[in-house]
Amino acid sequence: MSATGPTPPRPAAADPRPFTGPLFLVGMPRSGTKLLRELLCAHPQIGVPQAETELLPDWALRWPSFGDLSQPAAWDRFTAAVAGSAYFTYLREERGLPLDAAAWRARCPDLSLQGVFEGLCRLHGGAPEGGVWGDKSPGYLAHLPLLWALWPEARVVHIVRDCRDYALSMQKAWGKDPERAAWRWAERVAEAEAVGARQPGRYLRVRYEDLLADPEPILRQISDLVGLSFDSAMLVPRSAPENLGSAAGAAQIQRDNGGRWRFEMEPALQARIEAVAGAQLVACGYPVGGQPGATRPSRLRRRALQLKDGAALLRFEAQARGPVEALRFRWRLFRESGAWEG
Repeated sequence: MSATGPTPPRPAAADPRPFTGPLFLVGMPRSGTKLLRELLCAHPQIGVPQAETELLPDWALRWPSFGDLSQPAAWDRFTAAVAGSAYFTYLREERGLPLDAAAWRARCPDLSLQGVFEGLCRLHGGAPEGGVWGDKSPGYLAHLPLLWALWPEARVVHIVRDCRDYALSMQKAWGKDPERAAWRWAERVAEAEAVGARQPGRYLRVRYEDLLADPEPILRQISDLVGLSFDSAMLVPRSAPENLGSAAGAAQIQRDNGGRWRFEMEPALQARIEAVAGAQLVACGYPVGGQPGATRPSRLRRRALQLKDGAALLRFEAQARGPVEALRFRWRLFRESGAWEG
């Protein structure tokens, strides 16, 4: 199976059994996936890990090499192999959580790729027995065909943020180039919507700004998507979802965190971003000041900006990990998530 997977099958006939997962929360980084997870996980029947797994593309490529995981020796080799992944490295170094192979295996309904991933998400996300399990990994936005190839019944919620605010946030958080952020946003959002259109009843696009302004209708839509009743506890985040940016440390919905580009973005940068992403902004219901565009930089410029953004990420990561460990961590995440494709 390729990292992107085959074209997903058409939805099967309605299943009379209650939906128990997976629910994938995807979107471009800095677009509200953390807030959405915190709100949804306030529902007593939903559990999504706080950390982003981002390892499915790598697993899909390597799964046959792991062998028959029902054999204890193979399971031990598998857990030793994945312990060095970016996901487990983050849990160990940032959260002090070692890989518990026995507890993980006990939560797996079976030892297929799907079963092992479900066991991991149920273990770390706390979904109750019979409840809805899921994952919040922004990078899976580029791998929706893979998700539906593995789980034809999966539900995907794609949260979109105004590209101009998104580009500003990427620049503030990690020093990334706002124009590169804009064309990546336009490409990824359009691609995801095209794939999601082939999954009626299993894909839902919501806007971050709408979630901020009036969360209840959005959360009711998502509850319907997964077959659960709305719970008013979902209107308040369980904890502060953000540790970066203007919403960092806030344990409530920051209703003024939308539209910041209107007073923080220079007009010249706004025009450049709208020239790149304006057409997709309009398609998502966002107003633009001039003629909406959809220009793309040359391949050479794309690669140059990719290297520039990679250096910015390394500088950010090195503040906590040091330069060598920062390079190792980012390379693992880059390789495992399939980020080399874009």
